[in-house]
Amino acid sequence: MSVNLKESIVLLVETYLVEKTKYFTGNDLANHIRNAIPDNVREILGENDRYYVKGSAGQSDWANVPWVSILDRTVTTSPQNGFYLVYLLREDGAGLYLSLNQGVTNLKEKYGRSVTDVLRVRAADFIAQLKFQHKDSIAGPIDLASSKKGSLGDLYQHGAIYSIYYEKGKIPDNSQLEYDLVSFVDLYLKMVVNQSVSDGSNVEEDEAGLDVEDGTKLREHKRIERNQTLAKKVKKLQGYKCSACGFDFEQKYGEIGKGFIEAHHLTPVYKIKGKKVGFDPLKDFSVLCSNCHRMIHKTQFIDKVEEFKAHYVIE
Repeated sequence: MSVNLKESIVLLVETYLVEKTKYFTGNDLANHIRNAIPDNVREILGENDRYYVKGSAGQSDWANVPWVSILDRTVTTSPQNGFYLVYLLREDGAGLYLSLNQGVTNLKEKYGRSVTDVLRVRAADFIAQLKFQHKDSIAGPIDLASSKKGSLGDLYQHGAIYSIYYEKGKIPDNSQLEYDLVSFVDLYLKMVVNQSVSDGSNVEEDEAGLDVEDGTKLREHKRIERNQTLAKKVKKLQGYKCSACGFDFEQKYGEIGKGFIEAHHLTPVYKIKGKKVGFDPLKDFSVLCSNCHRMIHKTQFIDKVEEFKAHYVIE
């Protein structure tokens, strides 16, 4: 029998500390965190391909702070980096946070003992940009009752940007939980778009002269194309020969050109609206050389490589 988001969250909050004393492998609650809660979230988000939802109760043993993350694929597909939404259970089981937070693993590797300060500074900057208005939201650090300094739970406390806290025994009704989730997804999207806005100091040639809205959409388009995980899939499936002019970098430059090509997202900028983006590496992308990629963005054939080829590529 399926359960709604509130029932899923109550089960997590009420039983995690007890289940944590039991055998981890095959545990029903661990599977509930990996599967049922993400399914609840996906149902609320509706039909979209933008968000990747993943839950974890730990790897080979129970996590002190289990989580369910909602990741924008244009930003990251791993909770180790970027920024994303995440449900985080307090280590003492006293309650649960829904938090717009930062990936801490890669930052910890980069900054070492200074990572806490880095997380707080970055969070403060994001807060200043977003100015989120929600009656129950918390701006900045949260309290996960972390027992170990430098642990993932401890770092999530400092990486929090905006959050909502749900106290054990006082979890709101399902409609409120859904409203909060949708509000935070909207906030997350706003944050993603903000990161695509040029500050005027690093405007690329094809962005010059565009208004803020068009420039923002173009940058989001490029963000998708420059997603390394996705680009690798596109190239592996479609090969390394330009789909427009046939240029082969390895054939021309030898070993240094091996594996070099650019992934081109076929969805036109004006069609990138919120949830629907298009991430199918075969259907939604093409592979182009650097020249054709730059040129196709100057035409009306962004989503029609064959027509671009027929109109502009000289055999």
